[in-house]
Amino acid sequence: MKNFSDIVSRVIYESDIVLLIIDGRNIEDSINKNLESKIRNMRKRHIYVINKCDLLTEEEIKGTILPNSIKISAMNHIGTRSLVRKIMEISHGKEVTVGVVGFPNTGKSTVINALKGKHSAPTSPISGFTRGIQKIRISSKILMLDTPGVLSYDKDKAMSMVQIGAISDDKFRDPELVAMRLIEKMEGRIEGYFEVEACSFEQDSEQTLEKIALKKHILKKGGMPDITRMAKEVIRMCQKGKIR
Repeated sequence: MKNFSDIVSRVIYESDIVLLIIDGRNIEDSINKNLESKIRNMRKRHIYVINKCDLLTEEEIKGTILPNSIKISAMNHIGTRSLVRKIMEISHGKEVTVGVVGFPNTGKSTVINALKGKHSAPTSPISGFTRGIQKIRISSKILMLDTPGVLSYDKDKAMSMVQIGAISDDKFRDPELVAMRLIEKMEGRIEGYFEVEACSFEQDSEQTLEKIALKKHILKKGGMPDITRMAKEVIRMCQKGKIR
């Protein structure tokens, strides 16, 4: 079986237009630079689809500027008609094949489902659910190619990948360390969400995680805080956009 890179390269090659799906909560880090480079090298027309805009404030939406982009919420069917119009505008109304690519969990299959109006491409909250190329007829003039989630990123961006859901919480060997890193990176927002004292120099992020677990009554036998379960919950809340 060909690897994901070969599959995605084929999808880009066979497409007239490529949609690069991006998580609106973290645009810079959810643009897959390798895919972006492949698209440009093949000289393919493309659209940046900024998804999950329902998780942004109005000010954040207005401040999100990216050339040749469409802002949508596939889950809530916001902006999907504008996306179809943009595709038909680029194709000059002719029949077109559209490739859909991006990091896992940015909402590629959900975008396709929203455009078609009913479930056609399988969707799942588990990262990397779509395993091979799938052809989905959106209309008489639009055929879409759905791809596996492509996970290729710099280690320095790992926490950003965690936050947008490109890496799911069940994939971590040490979820406690991931949650503690998020507590440090998000500078009080996690503590504010759970209404506990913000982490300070004297109080490390592990103690903060313990305090949150105690407050939420997520405990082991004997009443000790279960920081593993709490860590996974913190990660999930960040990925769902509950904590931003």
